[in-house]
Amino acid sequence: MAGQGNLILGMATGYAAKDLRPFVQSLAMSGFQGRLGLFIYRGQVDSIRAMAQQHAPALDLDLVVVDGIRRYARFWRSCFKRLFAMLPAEMSPALKRSMLRFQGMPHVTRHFHYDDYLRANPGFDQVMLTDVRDVVFQAEPFAQFEGGLCVGMESDALTLATETYDREWILGAYGEAMLQQIGDRQISCAGVVIADAQAMREYIDKMLLEIMRLPFRITKNRNYDQAHHNKMLYCHDLKAATTWCQPLSSQIATVGVMNPSVFQLTADGVLLNEDGQVAPIVHQYDRHPALVEAFAGRFSR
Repeated sequence: MAGQGNLILGMATGYAAKDLRPFVQSLAMSGFQGRLGLFIYRGQVDSIRAMAQQHAPALDLDLVVVDGIRRYARFWRSCFKRLFAMLPAEMSPALKRSMLRFQGMPHVTRHFHYDDYLRANPGFDQVMLTDVRDVVFQAEPFAQFEGGLCVGMESDALTLATETYDREWILGAYGEAMLQQIGDRQISCAGVVIADAQAMREYIDKMLLEIMRLPFRITKNRNYDQAHHNKMLYCHDLKAATTWCQPLSSQIATVGVMNPSVFQLTADGVLLNEDGQVAPIVHQYDRHPALVEAFAGRFSR
């Protein structure tokens, strides 16, 4: 289902152009024919555009300038925080949304930017929301997509209750009862999500409802998006048919906690799935020196 109606969105605020090069260059090399939208700070525009023009000149790249507290010096960040502490965020959803867009953690604020972009740019058939620094593409990312919602899964050796960070996120966002309800489930990573237009609209709408449900004083300092993501999936909040992309047996290889002994690399540095086919999307590869070296050889020459 690849075509001109495909869109990839990623939050890239604060990253140097060299850190984004494997993501951008590998996407261009994959044969992707849609649009890539990256959310960045104004000071990043020139260096990222120059990098893309050199290494991915044919890529339809939309650099979307956003603002956020982390682009300011420490003194100004302190001033903003003191000001926001005096504002009645819970009295006005619009005010709370604006404050979270500016002060929230990037994994939270990105969903507000995704929402804005899709509302301002309707008409895309398929959409991918993705991390950028630790993702590379080895094949066209939408080629195997058949509609609905597609989510990446982490190794089944860990669950939401046994993995330290996920356990803390579930407890912080929802409490002990939710951990007891879904804690035995396999972790789905929120870092790569693919969906058709209708399913993505539902996913973002419900993600924002979960984000806005918590008090600003909590959400402003927490990356709870993965807790929300898993809660929505396992509590059946989403109507779309869901494809659970298992690592090294699907189009999304989320490899962060996997034992590197299972990796199959070709002589020219291509990571293969268990069936010997190319893994189209590789996520969290930066946890494994062998993969970093392999992809650097392919995408950082």
